[in-house]
Amino acid sequence: METVEKKKKLPVKRLIGWAAAVLPALLFLLLSPVRPLANAVTAYFSRPMKAALGTVFGVLPFSVMELEYGAAAVLLVVFLVRTVFLTVRSGSRAGTLLRWTGTLLLTVLLLLDYFLWCFAIDYRSDSFAEKSGMEAPPVELSDLYAVTKLFVRNASRYASQVRRDENLHWAEELDDYLGRSEYIYENLSFEYPFLPAKSRVPKKMYLTSRLSSRMGFTGVYFPFSGESNINIDAPGPFIPETICHELAHQKGVYAEQEANFVGIRAAIASGDPVYAYSGLLSGAVHLSNALYGISPDLWREIAPLMSDEMRTDWNDNSAYWAQFDGKVEEVSSRVYDGYLKAQGQELGIRSYGACVDLLVEYYADTAREYEAAE
Repeated sequence: METVEKKKKLPVKRLIGWAAAVLPALLFLLLSPVRPLANAVTAYFSRPMKAALGTVFGVLPFSVMELEYGAAAVLLVVFLVRTVFLTVRSGSRAGTLLRWTGTLLLTVLLLLDYFLWCFAIDYRSDSFAEKSGMEAPPVELSDLYAVTKLFVRNASRYASQVRRDENLHWAEELDDYLGRSEYIYENLSFEYPFLPAKSRVPKKMYLTSRLSSRMGFTGVYFPFSGESNINIDAPGPFIPETICHELAHQKGVYAEQEANFVGIRAAIASGDPVYAYSGLLSGAVHLSNALYGISPDLWREIAPLMSDEMRTDWNDNSAYWAQFDGKVEEVSSRVYDGYLKAQGQELGIRSYGACVDLLVEYYADTAREYEAAE
């Protein structure tokens, strides 16, 4: 009798488990487009949850993201081996395989639920542009030229203020400036009070940095641990701005084009020469790519303004990324492009260049004044 009762109860437990996994996903699809609800969930659940995880895991000296990836891979292999073993030994192979496959799918669904309500929902909330009152209007070519010129000149000036070797290559120590990132947003927070001044110091990716480079990523914000993670294999001059970019995600700036702009602004506004140069250099790259795509001749007018130090960093960066051009980076870009579009970022991965609009909007007046004073 007891065995019969257990068999009757088991399907009910499974139904409850599936309902608990499927319902949150369905509710997300139905309710996430409602902006007030998305704002409330982001403010009172999603961001506090990730902040709590970041505080707990932040005391560890290694990237929990990398640990979780490794643990997930090991557990998946163990699970698959166990499933095959039990299926082969079972008297009802089809039923055993179906049951264990269902367990795997249920686990994936529960993880997806967390991701949807603790990260994807943030993309549906108010954007940085909306909170700050910026509009990112269409860019005039004359303004793009002037702002690009401003960034190249300022980056060239700051390029000599960072440590270099005898061949002018970047020689700053990562640990030196990474430790200063805790309050790197302090100055920018006065301008944008909704951006917290204090940050959780990002983690260095010891195990997956090279793989991240092959996939075209310089950093990752991981919602399952609340950590900002930095690719330490990437070219050094761009890492300080990457730190600011990943911290922007930590502070609630989720759209990539906005995180690029905020990261660059935070680096420049920090008053720290290492971060300021990295922000100016990164901004110069974004702006130059946009300008060159429209008018190569105008870009050639600006190129000679680069100092020897800045040109060395520029060439080192190009050489580094050229080695990864290939199928892995292409596939990764397509996957991430689809992910961004699924979160409502219509430009997809090209939104990494859309920060140009915000940079031009913010710096156009300064650039015009600089041009007029020449």
